[in-house]
Amino acid sequence: MTTKLSKHNTRARIFYVFVLFIPFLCLSAQQADTDLQHEAYKLVEKAKTDVTKEEKISLCKKAINSIQKSDNMSFKFDINYQAAIILYQTKQFSEAKKAFDYALSVKSYASDIVLEGDIQEYLGWISKENNNYDEAILHFNSAINVFTLNKQYEKLANTYNSIGAMYWYLRDYPQALENFSKVLSIGEEIDNTPLIRKGLTNKGVVLNTLAHYNQALICFERALEINQYDNDLYTRAVLLNNIGNINTELKHYDHAINNFTEALEIHSKLENKEGLSDCYNNLGEVYLDLGNIILALENYQISLSLFKEEGDSGKIAASYLNIGRAHQHGKQYSKAISYFEKTLKIILNLEDPSIKAETYLHLGQTLMINQHYEQAKDYLDQALELSNSLQEQALKVQTLNSLSEWCSLQGRYKEALHYKTQYSELKDDITDEQALQSSARMEAVYKSLRKDEQISLLQQDNIDTLASLELARNSHVVYLVITGLLLLLVIVLFLAFRMKRKTERLLKDKNRELKELNSTKDKFFSIIAHDLKSPFSSLMGFAEMLTLNAESKNTKEVIEYSQIIHNSTKRLLGLVENLLQWSRTQIGTTEFRPSQLDISIQTHNIVSLLRLNAEEKDIVISPKIERNLVAWADENLYNTVLRNLISNAIKFSRIGSVIYVRAGIKNDMIQISVADSGVGIRQENLEKLFMVDSTFSTKGTLNEKGTGLGLVLCKEFVEINQGQIWAESSLEKGSTFYFTLPLFNKQ
Repeated sequence: MTTKLSKHNTRARIFYVFVLFIPFLCLSAQQADTDLQHEAYKLVEKAKTDVTKEEKISLCKKAINSIQKSDNMSFKFDINYQAAIILYQTKQFSEAKKAFDYALSVKSYASDIVLEGDIQEYLGWISKENNNYDEAILHFNSAINVFTLNKQYEKLANTYNSIGAMYWYLRDYPQALENFSKVLSIGEEIDNTPLIRKGLTNKGVVLNTLAHYNQALICFERALEINQYDNDLYTRAVLLNNIGNINTELKHYDHAINNFTEALEIHSKLENKEGLSDCYNNLGEVYLDLGNIILALENYQISLSLFKEEGDSGKIAASYLNIGRAHQHGKQYSKAISYFEKTLKIILNLEDPSIKAETYLHLGQTLMINQHYEQAKDYLDQALELSNSLQEQALKVQTLNSLSEWCSLQGRYKEALHYKTQYSELKDDITDEQALQSSARMEAVYKSLRKDEQISLLQQDNIDTLASLELARNSHVVYLVITGLLLLLVIVLFLAFRMKRKTERLLKDKNRELKELNSTKDKFFSIIAHDLKSPFSSLMGFAEMLTLNAESKNTKEVIEYSQIIHNSTKRLLGLVENLLQWSRTQIGTTEFRPSQLDISIQTHNIVSLLRLNAEEKDIVISPKIERNLVAWADENLYNTVLRNLISNAIKFSRIGSVIYVRAGIKNDMIQISVADSGVGIRQENLEKLFMVDSTFSTKGTLNEKGTGLGLVLCKEFVEINQGQIWAESSLEKGSTFYFTLPLFNKQ
């Protein structure tokens, strides 16, 4: 018993001691964690001071590593967040991302929920540094949600600015413009001058890129006016530089030189090497345009030396390219080639396909002049491939022209003609597109002016009405009769005024309709001229080649060129016939003789007629027509529509496929459809198929050419027959064209 009591007492004492020691253990752990926090904060605060870059990085890493064992999540969030910002500022993007990601994973412990938006903003810019612009936009949109929810309008505007910058890098200029406009709008709402200036400046940059120079100039000049009150010299220099670029594009070279010179003075005062190098580069562009090669080279060389000091590889490459261009203009071809090759060495490690394509083009042109034809061809081919992938139409036009010149020098005239034709068509398309953009801008300005005029008229009406009411209230009973007469007169005048306004409005509506019709006519004739130009160009080119080969008695090529001339003439005849038929519908001379029409018989006749064309591509036409379908329609118009639709289906169907022609009753109308499993139609083109002012022609699967007017005629003829026509399509899956005709009513 004694032994057992002794053991029991011993256990009890140990337990009591342990229980009493627990609070001391907890206090000790808390003290250790507090010391840990204090030490980590000291490391971060020291990293914020004026120490070297390497010390900043080392201190931040130590701070992050030192808190791994801490259980205080709020503290761990704060250290990771602060250290990540310093690592980002020292361009340690990989380490910064790890710290930001961890902070984001414990965001619920943050002292301020807005910090989540700040982290997403930083992560967006880290993604941008890795050239992952789509991922950057996702991060910025997450930041937008946080800032919107918490009404952080200034941060919201700055994030929209970041999104606009990403779309700028992606060359999606409409999206960039939309986001920069939001920056301006928010800045005006909260009366934030820096945001207003930022929105105007970036809008101006995009508009300048889109060649909307006058609108861009308005943005920059307004931003410059705001800047006068801020006394922000750096921003003033940036704006002057942008205005100088616009004046260069507008060929106002004296103004451009003044703008760049003033910007240079400011950057020099601020000791801003990056700004100085940009200004010298832009001055070089002005002098190159003016043909002053010596001054152009002088400014380019100064710019290059400054870029080298900054260590900016992309801008160094651009400077080499510009110096090479200057030597190319000065016919110093060996020097030009040397600088172009220097550019290539740098850009091989950069993600900038645009400058790469431009370098290939200039290097190819210069090598061709120096008679290094094989090397020149390689570079020109690479320039064409890149300009196609980038959709840089202006660069592509120059490349096609150079390739045509190269083929001519090599005696490869057929290829030269091919490239020259592409060059001419693309140049015409660019000109047409610019004209349409200009027209759209003028229309927008006109609408804006009309809106202002209407507002002014309404305001005037309100003023007149208020004046009349005031007069009535202040009149005495004695003048009631006179007032009544005056009121009657006012009513008569008001009614007359309303009648006049109504007449004016009617006239304006008619004038607008007339302008729209006239615009449609102009666009249509522009399309016709473009479509006529292509076969005529082929006729002239191949007729010339036919003459040359006839003299050399090269029978094989004579036959080949004769066939090409025959096909071009056939296409030209088809275009003229379609144009004649369309003109008849417009002046109302198309014959319309409706009668009972057996759809089955007529459809099988058309299918039999076109079967030979289909067999050339091993295509089967399968008609599936319901029995006893009788329409009330014009036979000739029906045949023309169906023939056009089946011909189009053959043109765009692949070899060995099947075309289905179906007809049945739907919604008290006869519905006919022509379905193929061909290349399909893009959604944006599907909406323009039946519009006369948007007519276009696409080559078939075997490069068959159409007139581009067939579907316009189909629409006109179907509507004359009291029906409707439409199309459905999926890209690479095929298209189905439908049209309806009224049923024959025996009563």
